[in-house]
Order: sequence, then C-alpha cells, then structure tokens
Amino acid sequence: MAQNVSPEPENTAKPGEEDRVEDNGTNRSNVMPISPVAARQLDAHERRQRADEIFRSGQYEGEELRMGQVLRRVRESLGLDLAEIARISRIRENFLMAIERMELQTIAKGYLVPYLIAYSKYLGLPEQDVVQRYTRECGAVDEVKTSAPVPKIGQIKKNSSNVPLIAAIGGALVVFLAGVVTAVVLMNKGPEEVVSPTVVAVSGARDSLFADTDAATAVPTDLPLEIVAVRQGWLEIRGSDGTIFLSRTMAEGENYFPRLKAGWTVSARNGGAFEWRVGDLSVGPLGPEGAQVFSVSVDDQLVHAAEVVAQAAAEVPPVAANGNAAQ
Repeated sequence: MAQNVSPEPENTAKPGEEDRVEDNGTNRSNVMPISPVAARQLDAHERRQRADEIFRSGQYEGEELRMGQVLRRVRESLGLDLAEIARISRIRENFLMAIERMELQTIAKGYLVPYLIAYSKYLGLPEQDVVQRYTRECGAVDEVKTSAPVPKIGQIKKNSSNVPLIAAIGGALVVFLAGVVTAVVLMNKGPEEVVSPTVVAVSGARDSLFADTDAATAVPTDLPLEIVAVRQGWLEIRGSDGTIFLSRTMAEGENYFPRLKAGWTVSARNGGAFEWRVGDLSVGPLGPEGAQVFSVSVDDQLVHAAEVVAQAAAEVPPVAANGNAAQ
C-alpha cells in the first residue's frame, strides 16, 4: 500500500552561507563590522577620557597621587612609552623618569619648568596647572616665581633674617650719635664727666643690640628634634638640593631625626598624623589635621623647638638644698 510522504523542505540557503544567530536571537548577518580605523579612534577616545579623569581627580584606583605620579598614570592610560616621548620631545628619558618620580637632583636648575611644559603639552594637559601643582608639591617654587606663582603651604624656603642689616644700621647710628654728643660737649667746654655717662649709655645700647642678634641666631644644633608618627601616614623628607632621604608610609610610633641647620624640608599627606618632639616634650604637630603640608622647613621648627624647650625649663620649679622643690 502506497504511503503519502511529504517532501523535504528545500534548503534555499546559498552554499557555504551559515545562519549567524546570537543567543539573544539577533541575526548578525546584516550587521556591518566596525572598521579598524574606527576601532582605533574609539580606543583613543576612551584612553583620553581615562587620562583626563586621572588628572582632574588626582587619584588612580582610589589612591591619592602626587603630580609626578599623575603624569605617569596619564601617560600609561594613553598607551605612551617614555622612550618614544624622549625621542620626539628631545628630553632625555632619565629626565622624564626623574620628573615622574619627583627626584629632581639630576635635573639642572632652571630646566624643570621647560621640561614640565613640554611634557604636559605632549600628554595633552594644561601646562600651567601642571607646573603649579608639581612645583608646589616638590618645593621647587624658586623656578617659577615669574612664570607660575604658587601658593605656599608651610615654609618652602627659609627667609633670610633682617637682624644683621638692622644691627649694622643701628651700629652706624650709634657711632654717629656718639660723635655728635662728643662734639657738642667739647664745643661747650662742659665738664668731661658729662660725656662719660652719655657715651656709656649709647655704647651699652649698641652692645645690647649685637647681643640680641647673637641670641636670635644662636640656635642649638645638638637639640634632639625628631618627627614622630602619632598614627600611620605618608611622610617625605628632602635635602636642600632635592635629595629624597625618606619617602614612605610610616607606622604609628615610628620616628625620624632630620638633619638640623641643613635646609631640609618635610612634606606629608596629613599634617596631623605627625608631630615634632624633643625627647618626651611635644613641640607641636607637623600641620593641621587632615591637611596636606609641603616643604615645611626643619630649621624653622628647630627655632620653635628651642623656644619650647627653654620655656619648659623655665617652668620647672627650682630644687632646694634638701632635695625638695621650692614652694
């Protein structure tokens, strides 16, 4: 008995053509793929957005960055190589690396700002903003006094004292007044006894003036001034020539004795995390709580510490002969 069999459906697809259907049911056979040029442009746009966000926020993956680190992260986000930048900008690769690490002792004075401007232009960043933030953080403000004024936090460079100049002027005036007084006395043929008290009084003023100068400048160099971390925080200590002697996160209770009368400076991300001490005596915090401090002068703190120590010593009651404190 014959059976009716329905014919197989005809395959109308062209030989070699496959149905391209995604998991979500979308047929991709009619979607035009992106061109290599457009793909490169899209990637460059995304890299530029990431780089600009790092520069604006000053952060990378939640970490606060200094300006040298910002430049490095921006460069890496843009996919740029230091060797290629050095070849095009004609700035030596080790100088670019030193700028990113903020280790400037290898860069000659006067070249930092031009290098920063050229590097910023290459990375597509606002040059003046980079210069101001960078020099403020590394303490190289002297290089940009005319081109990019920088607001100071703390004392970046120890101001020269006017006491010697005042002393010299005072001495000249004293000599002049002594001569005038002597001439007046001789012309009036007054008793010589009148001259003696006058000259002695003036001379005493001159001696006291120079004595004050010596007292103002005589700061002990053997004072055990130290920086102590009252809680965990990042600290950097630099020499007068920019040499970095310490740059790391210090644990609570750690301390460091900076060199005195050598032009050293101290920077920290949180000034309240550190304090100056002389032995067990607290001189004061490095800076305000929660505020970043840059290039605080160690020598200025030495003067303040000497005053605090002297005041503390004056407040100690004298000891009587029997060993008990005087009432």
